[in-house]
Amino acid sequence: MTFDFMGNRYKAFAFSGTLSALSIIIILVFGFNYGIDFRGGNLIQVRFNSPMDEVKIRDAFEKMGKLYFKPDQLVIQSVAGAGVGKEYIIQYPASPSDDPIYAAQHSEILSKLKEFAPYDDNYIQTSNIGPTVGSEMKRQAIVASILSIIGILLYLAWRFENQSAIGAVLSIVHDLVVVSGFVAALQIEFDVTVLAAILTMLGYSVNDSIVVLDRIRENRRLYKDRGMADLINDSINQTLGRTIRTSVTVLFTLFSLFFFGGTTIHNFSLTLLIGVFFGTYSSIFIASPVLIHMAPPKRKHSR
Repeated sequence: MTFDFMGNRYKAFAFSGTLSALSIIIILVFGFNYGIDFRGGNLIQVRFNSPMDEVKIRDAFEKMGKLYFKPDQLVIQSVAGAGVGKEYIIQYPASPSDDPIYAAQHSEILSKLKEFAPYDDNYIQTSNIGPTVGSEMKRQAIVASILSIIGILLYLAWRFENQSAIGAVLSIVHDLVVVSGFVAALQIEFDVTVLAAILTMLGYSVNDSIVVLDRIRENRRLYKDRGMADLINDSINQTLGRTIRTSVTVLFTLFSLFFFGGTTIHNFSLTLLIGVFFGTYSSIFIASPVLIHMAPPKRKHSR
């Protein structure tokens, strides 16, 4: 049994166009929830001696007196595992400047936190990124992303003829916009792990598109007089088993990471879950149908 993918391409174009437009609007309206890596800030992972909750932790910061941030600005996450109910990750904003006065205040915060909410010294980790370093990391992340995309585009230009390359490029642009839209809509904390997930997703999407486009190219050489719509349908159906097996295997792994991998890679696995789904979808409904509309009129359809 074969599925008529190309017969439904206009529905897919409408769905993808709507989703891409919504994603761009969401990104412009809500923006990204940049993590400590990019906006600067301080992070404490601590295991308290007794069970705590978000309200108690905020109260402890309230008791510290005048700080350069408000307790409402704290981001508090419970850590699953042996220390559940006691172990938390606490994030608070970067200091207004790199002045040594603010550096001293970070030490005071740890001291006062132990006074108002005692914790185990053997289970505490701290890290901080100043505003200057955060801005530099954001700049480097943008440069790394641009270089990665340029590398993908150069590979596609070398690997395929223009028609196939254009389809693959449109596919990864679609995936990048849509996944970024989901990250903004869900307010997933955008840190280096989420950036790594997006770049990994682009690589997965290109790989999946290459498998389909390679089969289309082989069939075009074998069946030179056949209409593109039927030829592409057959090519996708021939590679569909491989595509489904690969995607399902990756999704099972990502679901395991999402539910059992802990908070550290939660955002990474969630972003990649979304990316793998749309990467598989775009290789079929974006990259391939473009070839029909770029083919000579007599080859577009067999009927």
